[in-house]
Amino acid sequence: MKKFKFRLESLLKVKEHLERERQKEHAEARERVARQRDRLSGLDAQRQTTVRQQRERLTGDISVADLLVCSRYLVKLKSSTMEGTEILRGLEAEADQSRDRLIDASRQKKIYDKLRERQREKYLEELKRLENKEIDEIATNSRRRQKGD
Repeated sequence: MKKFKFRLESLLKVKEHLERERQKEHAEARERVARQRDRLSGLDAQRQTTVRQQRERLTGDISVADLLVCSRYLVKLKSSTMEGTEILRGLEAEADQSRDRLIDASRQKKIYDKLRERQREKYLEELKRLENKEIDEIATNSRRRQKGD
């Protein structure tokens, strides 16, 4: 009997390739989210450091110019943090979409995997049936020869 051959093997390979591409896209999206979170935590650390330094300077002579510079810097950090938070929301939404595309690609590949497995099981059952038929035929011929002797 012929060797098992899945007729849709090329389509399955395309689906596997598409799934790998979606995995890469999703990993890149998650990486962008992680980098943005790191940026935001860096901005927060800068803000905390600036506030701590400003508190330390408040003991003794206070310069209006220093207070003004510090205040403007804190406003700039707050603005950057708000922008970064908005960017993070967008990146998280993009990561969610890439995850959904990955899930869809995985489902599509799994459909063809299951189809291939079912066809392989049918092939093996047919092979076993033919084997049993051949064994029965050999046993029948052997029995006939013994009776003929």
